[in-house]
Amino acid sequence: MQKSLTIIGIFLCLVLQGCDDQQDQEDMMMTNDTLAVSLCDYFDGRGTPNERMLAHYILARTYIDMDEIPLALEELQKVVASADTTAADCDRRLLARVHRQMNMLQEQPSESSYLYLWLVLSGFFVLCIGSVLLLSKKRDGKEKADLPQKDDSVESSVYEKMTETEAYLRFKDLSKHPQQSITKEDWASLEAMVDEYLPDFRKKVDPSHSMKDADYRICMLIRLRFSPSEIAVFLDITLQNLYSRRKQLLSNVFHVTGKPQEFDQFIQEL
Repeated sequence: MQKSLTIIGIFLCLVLQGCDDQQDQEDMMMTNDTLAVSLCDYFDGRGTPNERMLAHYILARTYIDMDEIPLALEELQKVVASADTTAADCDRRLLARVHRQMNMLQEQPSESSYLYLWLVLSGFFVLCIGSVLLLSKKRDGKEKADLPQKDDSVESSVYEKMTETEAYLRFKDLSKHPQQSITKEDWASLEAMVDEYLPDFRKKVDPSHSMKDADYRICMLIRLRFSPSEIAVFLDITLQNLYSRRKQLLSNVFHVTGKPQEFDQFIQEL
């Protein structure tokens, strides 16, 4: 492991020597976050402030390419935190560029904004359809039977019931008090609750019961719609680690190569 980190360090040192002008730094991107994360780990413990800045900047650009904007913003903030503005050799050009990119990313509409817009538009169309149906009933002079519930209504009902359980509420409380420890009994209660309300869930994600406990817990928490940041706290791992695990689980469980968000979508549809 030490030898690997040394090789990584030598690699980034060579990169740093070749990135003296603004254009070279602007083009430093990677399509995979594994090496970029390793570079940050290496230089956080050994590098100069400028080396740490560039390492986290490379990881931020990688996350931008991967469309992981929250993670990219987190890394850009680490660039700013790594800067030694009192030093004469402080890379102020990179620092200025980081501030511009943070402003641009923060101005982009978030996923929650798109979700809110979608909910508003959906509600509007539902209201219009409901009005048309009501007028049609009045015109016919009789009340028609209600249409059968859709699958998403059934799913919503099951999810609402799960959110009322003691096991779910315990984890919701833990998300607000991360200093509290999660016990084996907490995990056992959560798994028992999922088995009760979603009896086929385990069979679908882990038919051979060979999945690691941590990976199955990720599946359960995603199914219960906990956010990535909450899940990372529950499992005591970084967001980068959770990102990699979800990506790997997408391949292992569904045999698909893609982004972690696709894994989340598949899990929530089970």
